[in-house]
Amino acid sequence: MLKRLINTPAVIAALKTESKQPRAYILVVFAIVYSLISLVNHYNYRTSAFDLGIYSNCLYQYAHLHKNHYPYLHYMFTNALADHFSLYTVFLAPLYYIFDTPTLLYVQILSVLFGAVGIYKIVQRKYNVGYLPEIAMGHYLSFFGIFSALSFDYHDNVVSAMLVPWFIYYFDSGKTKLTILFAVLIVVGKENMPIWLAFICFGLFALNYNDKAKRNFALLLAGASIIYTVVIIKIVMPGIDPMVAKNGYNAFQYSVLGKDTKDVVFNLLHHPLTIIKAFFVSPILDYPETRLIKAELYFCLLFSGGFMLLVKPQYLIMLIPIIAQKVLNNDCGKWGINAHYSIELVPIVILAFYEGLNYLTNAKNKLIIAGCVCVATLVVTIDKIERRYSIYYIRDFSAFYSANHYTCYFDKTEVQRVINLIPSNANLSVSTHFAPHVSFRKNVYQYPDVHDAQYIFVANSPLSYPIRQPEMEIKIKELCQSPQWETISKQKGIYLFKKK
Repeated sequence: MLKRLINTPAVIAALKTESKQPRAYILVVFAIVYSLISLVNHYNYRTSAFDLGIYSNCLYQYAHLHKNHYPYLHYMFTNALADHFSLYTVFLAPLYYIFDTPTLLYVQILSVLFGAVGIYKIVQRKYNVGYLPEIAMGHYLSFFGIFSALSFDYHDNVVSAMLVPWFIYYFDSGKTKLTILFAVLIVVGKENMPIWLAFICFGLFALNYNDKAKRNFALLLAGASIIYTVVIIKIVMPGIDPMVAKNGYNAFQYSVLGKDTKDVVFNLLHHPLTIIKAFFVSPILDYPETRLIKAELYFCLLFSGGFMLLVKPQYLIMLIPIIAQKVLNNDCGKWGINAHYSIELVPIVILAFYEGLNYLTNAKNKLIIAGCVCVATLVVTIDKIERRYSIYYIRDFSAFYSANHYTCYFDKTEVQRVINLIPSNANLSVSTHFAPHVSFRKNVYQYPDVHDAQYIFVANSPLSYPIRQPEMEIKIKELCQSPQWETISKQKGIYLFKKK
């Protein structure tokens, strides 16, 4: 598994260097650590229907030239692109035939390593300070946002975010065609990525204000990104799915801003203090456990190099939509440092930090400060692996140095035996943590959504999202006694039912 990842051509290309050079060792060490988090989670059935199961099913649908009717969310959409207009799975679909169920996890890990090489090249070009590019690479790869993202499935915005250093590298280098190429690769990742790219370009506009050519190019890219977003969200997504045309853009869930564009403008003009307060304070007063989630995010950013955003506010411009879409969201699970919701912060904070080092003239001081902040970043990451205020966090998913991380909640031999009993073309309803392993089929649903399933594959386990274990126990008992379902297997807490 690990040998396959490291021998992948993309990694080999990234490691084109003398074997004695530190950056090669840094990449290999972090490739191993990331694999121990992401791939071990997958093979221990700790990835989920939402979202690796969804994305894996998309790979299958596109690899077989299906329209992609989006079975996991069939009750909300008739086409996957109406939920998130992401084209990565379209392009990556052929890989499904080669790498099987962890395909997208390999892609995600490789994208992070690729982004680190981009950071290396930016710092190397800007400074003639030995080992500073290597420190920058280690700083980037140690960031809490990457570890949180890799401990929770696969997400397209991780790949998009890891392309940002290359976009900025080519923009600064004056290579127009490559800049446009990476801009396109970023925006096709998800429909909200062009909004972020526009703000990145606004930041680049401010950074290059005295360079007319770069300033105008940044504005052109920002304008094109905004137009792309409007066309996709307002025209394309509703055009391919009547449910979206009827109900509107599903991802806009920001009651503090309002329910539509008119509301947002009104509240920004008439209630700006309420919105500013929401950046720092939890509006859910009845749930004290949410009180410190936003503070934890800012604390982690500050001690991971984010203090330099105050020195280089042009980079803070680049983070406006990212922080806003996190902390203003109705879902408190998105406020903090969990999952993939902080990944876009990583490249911008790192680039801001090393840009801020320009104010120091002494090379030794640059190395000392960069080294200290790199260590601080790693300390913050490890501390937050151990404990955090962000809710719904499970330490075993992230703590790759802990024995519990390598312990599976299920009997893996039994799970695989039952999987082999399910026909590959059968409609299937499945427990969330088995889903990524059986999603290469046309119709698959997350239990308790049964819909038109011919088989139900579940386990009596604490990992029974979206229902709790006591309810799962009741449902399993009902299925065992149901005249509509035949019990095919029920050994070791793993159950397979077939519709009669």
